[in-house]
Amino acid sequence: PQQQQQQQQQQQHLLQQQQPQQVAIVLSGAVAGIAGEVWVMSQDPRGCREVQQALDAASPEARRALASELRGHVWDALRSPHANFVLQKCAATMESEALQFIVDEIIQGSAEKAAKHKFGCRVFQRLVEQCAASQVSTLVGPIIADFSAVSRHPYGNYVVQHLLEHAPLELRRALVACIEQDIRGLAADAFGSAVVSGALRKAPHDGQLAVARALLREQGLLVFIACTRHGHVAASRALQVLQGAELQEAKRVILAEEPSLRASKFGRLILQHL
Repeated sequence: PQQQQQQQQQQQHLLQQQQPQQVAIVLSGAVAGIAGEVWVMSQDPRGCREVQQALDAASPEARRALASELRGHVWDALRSPHANFVLQKCAATMESEALQFIVDEIIQGSAEKAAKHKFGCRVFQRLVEQCAASQVSTLVGPIIADFSAVSRHPYGNYVVQHLLEHAPLELRRALVACIEQDIRGLAADAFGSAVVSGALRKAPHDGQLAVARALLREQGLLVFIACTRHGHVAASRALQVLQGAELQEAKRVILAEEPSLRASKFGRLILQHL
């Protein structure tokens, strides 16, 4: 084992010394046959783990060489129960400029479809964390255009919540504006209400306040969501965000419907906060 470890260290050192055009020559020896087989192995439960380990261990140049084998396969990869983890590893370990081909292929396919896919949503979130602001903006544009549908989707809502926390500030504020415009519809939907709750926790502070005020403005909405399984979390958070006269008004609105809240186990939780 010690000799094997020394060999691996020597191979890693060689990789680090190579120019990009020479990496492929050394790569196969360094990662035991991964080079040339990345896409095939990524589709296999065991193989995808080996590819992820290779991406962790490789130099930046070697990592780009490995990832380049996924060109033309990004859409198949993000929909694969195994290969999606390889894309996530690429996003987590590579520089933003090296991820451009992944962004391009997702946009060419459909960013909103990727956000609504059970595996693709994970890849989308990793890219948002790692990509440059201009790349994130390219990904988010289609999400804003189809905001209502993505926010109400079982997987898409997680992407929107992630964007509210990790996207560049101006994009986060644009998402908050979308929530304000559709506050009643989102709050009444099981997945949409998760986006409202997420905004009240993850959006910039001015965005949190804007969403809380939108809930308060809509007649009867705060009481309605306070009595629902998913919405009561948003109602509780809104009471934490609002201050001064607005908080007192929210309490007055809720207490005016106290009998209705007491009839709901979720409403009773809200009353406990008061």
